[in-house]
Amino acid sequence: MIKSTEYRVSDLVIDDEYGIIDSKATVEEAARKMKELNVPDLVVLNNEEKVLGVIADFDIVREVIASGRDPKTEKVLDTMYTISPVSLETTVTEAFERMRDLHVAVVPVVEKDKLIGVCTIQDCWSFIPGERPDDVGIIAVKNPKQAEFWFASGCAILALVLGIMLPMAGITGYFTANAASLYGIPDIRLGNYLFSMFRAEGAGLLTELILKSGGIWVLVVICSYLLLIVGMVGIFSLVYVSYSDARFVKTHMVFRTILPFVTIGLIALEWILYLIAFGASSTGFQISLNIPGLIFSIISIGLILAALARDWVFREQVKEMKE
Repeated sequence: MIKSTEYRVSDLVIDDEYGIIDSKATVEEAARKMKELNVPDLVVLNNEEKVLGVIADFDIVREVIASGRDPKTEKVLDTMYTISPVSLETTVTEAFERMRDLHVAVVPVVEKDKLIGVCTIQDCWSFIPGERPDDVGIIAVKNPKQAEFWFASGCAILALVLGIMLPMAGITGYFTANAASLYGIPDIRLGNYLFSMFRAEGAGLLTELILKSGGIWVLVVICSYLLLIVGMVGIFSLVYVSYSDARFVKTHMVFRTILPFVTIGLIALEWILYLIAFGASSTGFQISLNIPGLIFSIISIGLILAALARDWVFREQVKEMKE
């Protein structure tokens, strides 16, 4: 029989491998201590060893470094986030809600007003009665968020290699072309030309096309650079967002969806612009699709979509509690 039980913080494994820092310390001192202890968070205490809050590596980056403030002079007290500590008798649901509402990953645990450890939002997931945070998905795993991170990371790396790195290196391309003449002028190079990102095989060939046909080939080159720059950022944003989700840190929609979909659009646009360029230019080329390049582009788009749909791939294993 399944029985709903209200768990308390005392039922969790309290992490006693935590770091502390004085509220009067500088942010630079906090960063050094995080590196020394190899921890992402430090509990902030005052002179009376009372818990004031928590400072996280993410807070240092966002509130100090990204804002142009000097970590040597900024105080921990002005950078930390304030969260009410929990006790061993606090329900897991309440502890979870405190962290969730602040979009943070750690809450201090106290006993008789003395710090005894910390608990994380990940610790709370499986102990919240009646709540299945990841009940939608195909594959049941013990830790869905961690599985989603590795899945998204793998998809992102493969998408980067297949959709951007290979055409950039000229290993694959978009179209293969050959011609006995270029714009009616005998072409002494002859042979097949592979049109890939930024370039076409044959010395100066792409430059000749730009000079002869102008705008459309310039757009092809511009799209290539956009695909390289925006595409790399868009693909790595999948890794960043999935990692943030694993730590229950909120991320902006730009990183969550907009950049990845823009990357998909640029991959497709590169093919379209090449096709338009050949159609609009009387080059004398006989063109054919580069089949490996087309297959890899389609796979790359599929991998990006799979990474975006990672929440639908994994679900949490159902745990039954017998009376």
